[in-house]
Amino acid sequence: MSKLNSDIYINSETSKIVLNSIIEGKKINFKKLKIELLKKDVNNLKKQYLDIKNNNHYDNKDFGYRYFLFWELVKKKYNKDIISLEKRPQKKRKKVNIIFSNIGKCLGYNPSLLSLLIFYKEIGNILKYDNFFKDLEKYADLETISSKKKIIVINKIFKGKIKIITPLCPDYEHVKIAFGLYKYTFNKLNEDVGLIGSRLIKIIEKMHTIFDKYKIKFDHNLYYGDFEAYSAKIQERTKETEHSFVLKVKKSCLKMNRIIKPKAKAFLLIKSLSSKKNFLEICKKNEIKIIKKMSKDNYFKRQISEITSSRSALYSSWFPNNNENEYKKLVIQQGAEYAAMGYLFKKKFNNSIIIGLDHPKMGIFYNIFDDNIALYGRPKYA
Repeated sequence: MSKLNSDIYINSETSKIVLNSIIEGKKINFKKLKIELLKKDVNNLKKQYLDIKNNNHYDNKDFGYRYFLFWELVKKKYNKDIISLEKRPQKKRKKVNIIFSNIGKCLGYNPSLLSLLIFYKEIGNILKYDNFFKDLEKYADLETISSKKKIIVINKIFKGKIKIITPLCPDYEHVKIAFGLYKYTFNKLNEDVGLIGSRLIKIIEKMHTIFDKYKIKFDHNLYYGDFEAYSAKIQERTKETEHSFVLKVKKSCLKMNRIIKPKAKAFLLIKSLSSKKNFLEICKKNEIKIIKKMSKDNYFKRQISEITSSRSALYSSWFPNNNENEYKKLVIQQGAEYAAMGYLFKKKFNNSIIIGLDHPKMGIFYNIFDDNIALYGRPKYA
């Protein structure tokens, strides 16, 4: 099956201009509308419109809405139960309400008519897998999955067996501050499965059951961040050496493997996928690329500032003597590490999905330089 387009949004104004041009036989300025990539699809739509107009007994004047023939095409492309027409009482003209609320609920927004017509395959598959995504969000406690990410995941399902990847943090000391909410103290490093690992244990069986239920083949790898042992500041904060730190993370990994089912297996990230020298080299290059991107992309620069603000409470526990500027540097450093992990995952696996349970704001770094997809759990720690 061919890969589906993940960008399925066409705004309503562009939709009206294109559809009106087809109805009136006017030339469409694809470049001005910024839809050059859709030229072939729109021309095919124009042909379909003319075919249905010339070969049927429809008369737009008998109906109360301009785009009647286009809605007839929509009804042909989708399950008839998805689109419904309800008459509105009018004295002089017939009017109807066009209802397709189920599609809006699945996508997270009401698509334009042109989107429905052009991207019917993509939208149809989102509808097909709607219950899968609902179950995944509910039982794995994930944040709302965007329509763009849904299509990327569906493409991977079509491609074949999926490798689910869940990165895990070392077992830093933490305390419970409210129901379902925890706070890291970072006073020491322990040898249990860790806060993120404990959360995964609670949902992993349900998560796997969902994939099995929808007949989606998968394997699941967990990766502990043993690279955090390389930081002199973290060593000082936890009173560990690099060797003792890695040894404790290894014990966490072994304990996790004794708990989880055979469909998942835990590894040390560096030991399994890289080397200390290689990883640090990748991170250094990524830091330079992130700083360069910040200098050219104001939106990305604002994202870095927002991430810094959202993680300031966490960083204040980790490094209480640092200031806001140092926290921003830490975001860049950690972002470079996430990007390095994304690179290693992409290099090792050709059909993977990252399901992260740490801070969702950091998920953008997995695919900042590589084509990765990351779904995230709702934040559970501060």
